[in-house]
Amino acid sequence: MYRFNFLFFGLCCVFLTASAQRRNTYFIKNNGARVTERDSADFIRHVIEPDPGSEFYKVKEYYLDGTVKSTGFSSKIYPPLYEGLRTTFYPNGNLEETAHFIKGHEIDTATSYYPDGKLYSVRVYSITPEQAKQLLWVAPDEKILTVKDMTGKDLTVNGNGEYIAYDNDFKEILERGQLKEGLHEGVWTGKTKDSSANYTETYVHGKLISGESINAQHITYKYTEAYIQPVFKGGMKRFYSYLASHIKYPPSCYKAGIQGVAQMKFTIERDGTLTDIKVLNAIHPDIAAEATRVMRASPKWEPGKMRGEPVRVAYNIPLSFHL
Repeated sequence: MYRFNFLFFGLCCVFLTASAQRRNTYFIKNNGARVTERDSADFIRHVIEPDPGSEFYKVKEYYLDGTVKSTGFSSKIYPPLYEGLRTTFYPNGNLEETAHFIKGHEIDTATSYYPDGKLYSVRVYSITPEQAKQLLWVAPDEKILTVKDMTGKDLTVNGNGEYIAYDNDFKEILERGQLKEGLHEGVWTGKTKDSSANYTETYVHGKLISGESINAQHITYKYTEAYIQPVFKGGMKRFYSYLASHIKYPPSCYKAGIQGVAQMKFTIERDGTLTDIKVLNAIHPDIAAEATRVMRASPKWEPGKMRGEPVRVAYNIPLSFHL
Protein backbone atom coordinates (compact mmCIF):
# COMPACT_ATOMS: atom_id res chain seq x y z
CA MET A 1 0.00 0.00 0.00
CA TYR A 2 1.28 3.45 -0.88
CA ARG A 3 2.04 5.79 1.98
CA PHE A 4 0.53 9.24 1.76
CA ASN A 5 -0.64 12.08 3.91
CA PHE A 6 -4.41 12.36 3.94
CA LEU A 7 -5.63 15.78 4.84
CA PHE A 8 -9.25 16.49 5.59
CA PHE A 9 -10.23 20.12 5.53
CA GLY A 10 -13.19 21.41 7.55
CA LEU A 11 -16.74 21.03 6.32
CA CYS A 12 -17.80 23.23 3.43
CA CYS A 13 -14.34 24.84 3.15
CA VAL A 14 -13.05 25.82 -0.26
CA PHE A 15 -9.36 26.66 -0.54
CA LEU A 16 -8.51 29.54 -2.82
CA THR A 17 -5.41 30.34 -4.81
CA ALA A 18 -3.98 33.54 -6.10
CA SER A 19 -4.49 32.26 -9.62
CA ALA A 20 -8.31 32.39 -9.35
CA GLN A 21 -10.09 33.52 -12.45
CA ARG A 22 -11.06 37.15 -12.72
CA ARG A 23 -14.73 36.22 -12.57
CA ASN A 24 -16.44 32.94 -11.75
CA THR A 25 -20.08 32.49 -12.77
CA TYR A 26 -22.51 30.11 -11.08
CA PHE A 27 -26.11 29.17 -11.81
CA ILE A 28 -28.00 28.81 -8.52
CA LYS A 29 -31.41 27.57 -7.39
CA ASN A 30 -33.31 29.38 -4.65
CA ASN A 31 -32.45 26.54 -2.25
CA GLY A 32 -28.74 27.22 -2.79
CA ALA A 33 -28.04 24.26 -5.08
CA ARG A 34 -25.78 24.78 -8.09
CA VAL A 35 -27.00 23.71 -11.52
CA THR A 36 -25.12 23.49 -14.79
CA GLU A 37 -27.60 25.21 -17.08
CA ARG A 38 -28.77 28.81 -16.94
CA ASP A 39 -32.34 27.84 -17.81
CA SER A 40 -32.48 25.57 -14.73
CA ALA A 41 -31.33 28.33 -12.37
CA ASP A 42 -33.33 30.86 -10.38
CA PHE A 43 -30.50 33.40 -10.38
CA ILE A 44 -26.91 33.94 -11.49
CA ARG A 45 -23.95 34.63 -9.19
CA HIS A 46 -20.74 36.33 -10.29
CA VAL A 47 -17.70 36.14 -8.00
CA ILE A 48 -15.08 38.70 -9.00
CA GLU A 49 -11.47 38.77 -7.82
CA PRO A 50 -10.62 41.30 -5.08
CA ASP A 51 -9.66 44.85 -5.92
CA PRO A 52 -6.03 45.81 -5.26
CA GLY A 53 -5.50 46.15 -1.53
CA SER A 54 -8.63 44.12 -0.67
CA GLU A 55 -8.78 40.51 0.45
CA PHE A 56 -12.47 39.99 -0.28
CA TYR A 57 -14.12 38.79 -3.48
CA LYS A 58 -16.97 40.85 -4.87
CA VAL A 59 -20.22 38.88 -5.10
CA LYS A 60 -22.98 40.07 -7.39
CA GLU A 61 -26.18 38.15 -8.03
CA TYR A 62 -28.77 38.73 -10.73
CA TYR A 63 -32.24 37.46 -11.48
CA LEU A 64 -32.51 35.83 -14.89
CA ASP A 65 -33.96 39.02 -16.39
CA GLY A 66 -30.82 40.93 -15.38
CA THR A 67 -32.26 42.70 -12.32
CA VAL A 68 -29.77 42.90 -9.44
CA LYS A 69 -30.56 40.38 -6.69
CA SER A 70 -27.74 41.13 -4.25
CA THR A 71 -24.34 42.74 -3.81
CA GLY A 72 -21.72 41.96 -1.21
CA PHE A 73 -18.24 40.68 -0.40
CA SER A 74 -16.94 37.23 0.48
CA SER A 75 -13.71 35.73 1.80
CA LYS A 76 -14.40 32.56 -0.24
CA ILE A 77 -15.23 31.93 -3.86
CA TYR A 78 -17.80 29.17 -3.28
CA PRO A 79 -19.92 28.96 -1.30
CA PRO A 80 -19.81 32.62 -0.21
CA LEU A 81 -18.67 33.50 3.29
CA TYR A 82 -19.97 37.03 3.48
CA GLU A 83 -18.00 39.92 4.95
CA GLY A 84 -19.20 43.46 5.53
CA LEU A 85 -22.37 44.93 4.07
CA ARG A 86 -24.64 42.72 1.96
CA THR A 87 -27.63 44.25 0.23
CA THR A 88 -30.47 42.23 -1.34
CA PHE A 89 -33.25 43.31 -3.69
CA TYR A 90 -36.65 42.01 -4.75
CA PRO A 91 -37.33 41.06 -8.39
CA ASN A 92 -39.14 44.41 -8.80
CA GLY A 93 -35.88 46.20 -7.92
CA ASN A 94 -36.96 47.41 -4.47
CA LEU A 95 -34.65 47.00 -1.50
CA GLU A 96 -35.24 43.75 0.41
CA GLU A 97 -32.63 43.82 3.19
CA THR A 98 -29.39 45.32 4.39
CA ALA A 99 -27.25 43.21 6.72
CA HIS A 100 -23.67 43.14 7.99
CA PHE A 101 -21.44 40.06 8.25
CA ILE A 102 -18.16 38.79 9.63
CA LYS A 103 -17.12 35.29 8.52
CA GLY A 104 -20.66 34.64 7.35
CA HIS A 105 -22.23 35.63 10.69
CA GLU A 106 -24.72 38.45 10.86
CA ILE A 107 -23.60 41.18 13.23
CA ASP A 108 -24.88 44.59 14.25
CA THR A 109 -28.22 45.54 12.65
CA ALA A 110 -30.22 43.96 9.81
CA THR A 111 -33.14 45.85 8.29
CA SER A 112 -35.82 44.19 6.12
CA TYR A 113 -38.48 45.69 3.88
CA TYR A 114 -41.73 44.63 2.24
CA PRO A 115 -41.71 44.29 -1.58
CA ASP A 116 -43.44 47.69 -1.88
CA GLY A 117 -40.59 49.38 0.01
CA LYS A 118 -42.23 49.76 3.42
CA LEU A 119 -40.24 48.83 6.53
CA TYR A 120 -40.86 45.26 7.75
CA SER A 121 -38.44 44.54 10.61
CA VAL A 122 -35.24 45.50 12.38
CA ARG A 123 -33.06 42.83 13.99
CA VAL A 124 -29.87 43.10 16.03
CA TYR A 125 -27.20 40.48 16.68
CA SER A 126 -25.24 40.39 19.91
CA ILE A 127 -22.12 38.72 18.54
CA THR A 128 -19.13 41.06 18.45
CA PRO A 129 -16.70 41.28 15.53
CA GLU A 130 -14.02 39.77 17.76
CA GLN A 131 -16.20 36.75 18.60
CA ALA A 132 -17.10 36.24 14.94
CA LYS A 133 -13.44 36.23 13.93
CA GLN A 134 -12.56 33.61 16.53
CA LEU A 135 -15.55 31.25 16.28
CA LEU A 136 -16.42 30.21 12.74
CA TRP A 137 -19.48 28.16 13.69
CA VAL A 138 -20.88 30.27 16.53
CA ALA A 139 -24.61 31.07 16.38
CA PRO A 140 -25.17 34.72 17.28
CA ASP A 141 -28.07 35.78 19.49
CA GLU A 142 -30.80 37.56 17.55
CA LYS A 143 -33.22 40.11 18.91
CA ILE A 144 -36.13 41.50 16.91
CA LEU A 145 -36.67 45.11 17.89
CA THR A 146 -39.13 46.40 15.30
CA VAL A 147 -41.92 44.75 13.30
CA LYS A 148 -44.54 46.49 11.17
CA ASP A 149 -47.47 45.10 9.23
CA MET A 150 -48.01 45.71 5.51
CA THR A 151 -49.88 48.96 6.15
CA GLY A 152 -47.07 50.39 8.27
CA LYS A 153 -48.77 49.76 11.62
CA ASP A 154 -46.48 48.89 14.52
CA LEU A 155 -46.61 45.26 15.64
CA THR A 156 -43.45 45.29 17.75
CA VAL A 157 -41.87 48.34 19.38
CA ASN A 158 -38.58 48.20 21.30
CA GLY A 159 -38.65 44.39 21.17
CA ASN A 160 -42.13 43.92 22.62
CA GLY A 161 -45.20 42.90 20.64
CA GLU A 162 -46.17 40.48 17.89
CA TYR A 163 -44.03 38.97 15.14
CA ILE A 164 -45.39 37.65 11.84
CA ALA A 165 -43.23 35.72 9.35
CA TYR A 166 -44.34 35.36 5.73
CA ASP A 167 -43.46 33.22 2.74
CA ASN A 168 -41.17 34.66 0.04
CA ASP A 169 -44.10 36.28 -1.76
CA PHE A 170 -45.64 37.73 1.42
CA LYS A 171 -48.90 36.01 0.54
CA GLU A 172 -49.06 33.47 3.38
CA ILE A 173 -48.27 33.70 7.08
CA LEU A 174 -45.77 31.00 8.01
CA GLU A 175 -45.24 31.77 11.70
CA ARG A 176 -46.47 34.12 14.39
CA GLY A 177 -46.02 34.67 18.09
CA GLN A 178 -45.17 37.16 20.82
CA LEU A 179 -41.85 38.91 21.45
CA LYS A 180 -40.58 40.06 24.83
CA GLU A 181 -37.40 42.12 24.95
CA GLY A 182 -36.74 41.04 21.36
CA LEU A 183 -36.97 37.30 22.07
CA HIS A 184 -39.57 34.60 21.41
CA GLU A 185 -41.97 34.27 24.33
CA GLY A 186 -44.93 32.02 25.02
CA VAL A 187 -46.71 29.91 22.40
CA TRP A 188 -45.76 30.25 18.73
CA THR A 189 -47.55 28.56 15.85
CA GLY A 190 -46.46 28.01 12.27
CA LYS A 191 -46.13 25.80 9.24
CA THR A 192 -43.31 24.83 6.90
CA LYS A 193 -42.87 26.68 3.60
CA ASP A 194 -44.24 23.73 1.64
CA SER A 195 -47.14 23.36 4.12
CA SER A 196 -46.08 19.76 4.79
CA ALA A 197 -46.16 20.23 8.56
CA ASN A 198 -47.77 22.43 11.20
CA TYR A 199 -46.17 23.08 14.56
CA THR A 200 -46.70 24.64 17.97
CA GLU A 201 -43.76 25.70 20.13
CA THR A 202 -43.35 27.13 23.60
CA TYR A 203 -40.58 29.60 24.46
CA VAL A 204 -39.30 31.21 27.62
CA HIS A 205 -37.05 34.23 27.10
CA GLY A 206 -36.03 33.02 23.64
CA LYS A 207 -35.33 29.42 24.61
CA LEU A 208 -37.37 26.64 23.02
CA ILE A 209 -38.87 24.60 25.86
CA SER A 210 -40.99 22.19 23.85
CA GLY A 211 -42.41 21.71 20.38
CA GLU A 212 -44.86 19.48 18.59
CA SER A 213 -45.21 19.11 14.82
CA ILE A 214 -47.72 17.19 12.72
CA ASN A 215 -46.78 16.24 9.16
CA ALA A 216 -48.96 15.61 6.11
CA GLN A 217 -49.36 11.95 7.12
CA HIS A 218 -50.71 13.11 10.52
CA ILE A 219 -47.66 11.75 12.35
CA THR A 220 -46.80 13.74 15.47
CA TYR A 221 -43.23 14.55 16.54
CA LYS A 222 -42.19 16.07 19.84
CA TYR A 223 -38.89 17.91 20.18
CA THR A 224 -36.82 20.41 22.14
CA GLU A 225 -34.54 21.45 19.24
CA ALA A 226 -36.08 22.81 16.06
CA TYR A 227 -33.18 21.90 13.77
CA ILE A 228 -30.60 19.14 14.15
CA GLN A 229 -27.82 18.81 11.59
CA PRO A 230 -26.88 15.33 10.29
CA VAL A 231 -23.71 13.85 11.71
CA PHE A 232 -21.66 10.70 11.18
CA LYS A 233 -22.56 8.07 13.77
CA GLY A 234 -20.03 8.35 16.57
CA GLY A 235 -19.16 11.93 15.68
CA MET A 236 -17.00 13.64 13.10
CA LYS A 237 -13.74 12.39 14.62
CA ARG A 238 -14.86 8.89 13.74
CA PHE A 239 -15.69 10.08 10.24
CA TYR A 240 -12.17 11.48 9.85
CA SER A 241 -10.79 8.14 11.06
CA TYR A 242 -13.00 6.30 8.59
CA LEU A 243 -11.71 8.41 5.71
CA ALA A 244 -8.06 8.10 6.73
CA SER A 245 -8.26 4.30 7.03
CA HIS A 246 -10.34 3.60 3.92
CA ILE A 247 -9.11 5.97 1.22
CA LYS A 248 -6.56 4.36 -1.09
CA TYR A 249 -4.40 6.74 -3.07
CA PRO A 250 -4.85 5.93 -6.77
CA PRO A 251 -1.65 4.22 -8.00
CA SER A 252 -1.66 6.15 -11.28
CA CYS A 253 -1.78 9.47 -9.41
CA TYR A 254 0.81 8.35 -6.87
CA LYS A 255 3.30 7.44 -9.60
CA ALA A 256 2.70 10.70 -11.49
CA GLY A 257 2.76 12.85 -8.34
CA ILE A 258 -0.78 14.06 -8.96
CA GLN A 259 -2.62 15.70 -6.05
CA GLY A 260 -5.96 17.42 -5.72
CA VAL A 261 -9.10 18.22 -3.74
CA ALA A 262 -12.36 16.49 -4.64
CA GLN A 263 -15.31 18.73 -3.82
CA MET A 264 -17.95 16.17 -2.87
CA LYS A 265 -21.69 16.70 -2.77
CA PHE A 266 -24.14 14.13 -1.44
CA THR A 267 -27.52 13.77 0.23
CA ILE A 268 -28.06 12.27 3.66
CA GLU A 269 -31.37 10.45 3.49
CA ARG A 270 -33.95 10.15 6.27
CA ASP A 271 -32.53 6.73 7.22
CA GLY A 272 -28.92 8.02 7.29
CA THR A 273 -27.74 6.50 4.00
CA LEU A 274 -25.80 8.60 1.47
CA THR A 275 -27.17 9.10 -2.04
CA ASP A 276 -26.63 11.43 -5.02
CA ILE A 277 -22.86 11.32 -4.47
CA LYS A 278 -21.09 13.59 -6.95
CA VAL A 279 -17.73 15.26 -7.53
CA LEU A 280 -18.43 18.91 -8.33
CA ASN A 281 -15.04 20.07 -9.57
CA ALA A 282 -12.72 19.07 -12.41
CA ILE A 283 -10.10 16.71 -11.00
CA HIS A 284 -8.14 13.66 -12.13
CA PRO A 285 -10.72 10.92 -12.86
CA ASP A 286 -8.93 8.36 -10.66
CA ILE A 287 -9.05 10.71 -7.66
CA ALA A 288 -12.71 11.43 -8.40
CA ALA A 289 -13.46 7.71 -8.60
CA GLU A 290 -11.73 6.95 -5.29
CA ALA A 291 -13.43 9.83 -3.49
CA THR A 292 -16.79 8.60 -4.80
CA ARG A 293 -16.05 5.00 -3.81
CA VAL A 294 -15.15 5.81 -0.22
CA MET A 295 -18.24 7.98 0.25
CA ARG A 296 -20.50 5.28 -1.21
CA ALA A 297 -19.02 2.81 1.28
CA SER A 298 -19.61 5.14 4.23
CA PRO A 299 -21.58 3.76 7.17
CA LYS A 300 -24.92 5.42 7.89
CA TRP A 301 -25.07 8.89 9.39
CA GLU A 302 -27.46 10.21 12.00
CA PRO A 303 -30.03 12.00 9.82
CA GLY A 304 -30.88 15.65 10.09
CA LYS A 305 -34.16 16.55 11.76
CA MET A 306 -36.52 19.45 11.31
CA ARG A 307 -38.89 19.92 14.20
CA GLY A 308 -38.45 16.30 15.23
CA GLU A 309 -38.96 14.72 11.81
CA PRO A 310 -36.02 13.16 9.91
CA VAL A 311 -35.37 15.05 6.65
CA ARG A 312 -33.12 14.76 3.60
CA VAL A 313 -30.12 17.10 3.82
CA ALA A 314 -27.71 18.04 1.03
CA TYR A 315 -24.09 18.12 2.18
CA ASN A 316 -20.81 19.38 0.71
CA ILE A 317 -17.40 18.25 1.84
CA PRO A 318 -13.87 18.48 0.37
CA LEU A 319 -11.60 15.42 0.30
CA SER A 320 -7.95 16.31 -0.19
CA PHE A 321 -5.45 13.91 -1.77
CA HIS A 322 -1.86 15.01 -0.98
CA LEU A 323 1.37 13.07 -1.29
